[in-house]
Amino acid sequence: MFRYFYHGTIRKAVVTFANLFNDMYIARYDENNVEVERIKVPIAYGPRQKFIRRLERIGTDFDQAKVKLENYLPRLAFEMQNITFDATRKLSTMNQTVVYNNASSSLKRYERVPYNIEMSLSILAKNTEDALQIFEQIVPYFQPEYTVTVDINETDKNVSIPVVFKNAVLSEGDDGSYGNYDTRKITVMVLSFTMKLYLYGPISTQGIIKTSQINMSSTGLTSGFGPSGSNTSVVSNAVTGGATACGATGTVSTKKNTY
Repeated sequence: MFRYFYHGTIRKAVVTFANLFNDMYIARYDENNVEVERIKVPIAYGPRQKFIRRLERIGTDFDQAKVKLENYLPRLAFEMQNITFDATRKLSTMNQTVVYNNASSSLKRYERVPYNIEMSLSILAKNTEDALQIFEQIVPYFQPEYTVTVDINETDKNVSIPVVFKNAVLSEGDDGSYGNYDTRKITVMVLSFTMKLYLYGPISTQGIIKTSQINMSSTGLTSGFGPSGSNTSVVSNAVTGGATACGATGTVSTKKNTY
């Protein structure tokens, strides 16, 4: 029943999600509100707890004189939370998509299956102002969704995937809550998104119809064409030759019979 295939659909979707936030900056201002510095915000895949734990090790596993909190923050962390089936976008399983491959074959697949991927984007910053700068550069583009285009496979190129913004949770403290005075203060903002994509089954190759043949009898023609002697005409066309992306080409022979 099953055979190996892999389109990398989920991986492509996750990479596309990360690319949305790959060019984020924060700015520093002086007392006259003049920009004096602009810092690029790095992004990496992984849970925010991993980065928070790494910050806790500064001064223990890392030389505190060389690794400073100001140099490590702000940063972005993203991860895939879960995958759920979306029944509201489900179509008939027997639907087929056929696309041109070459002059002698075409590609075919059965109906794609809708799934939702829950994604989280964590903003880790030393102070609330840095986190809000990043947040305000992201949210205005989602109203509440932003559509990206992904090249999935041979039959589905330039597929639109909506990315829907759900909510944002702001908290402070190294674990996402207020800690005691001995705890290093970190502002954490977690943004939740839903990616509405489709997963695709195997793609098969099939030949192109080059010749069509119609066999008909002139005896006892009834409702469709009328009885014999009713002066009804039946025309049959046969196409022989090659095929192109726009359709069949070659010789067209026409035969007309009158009854």
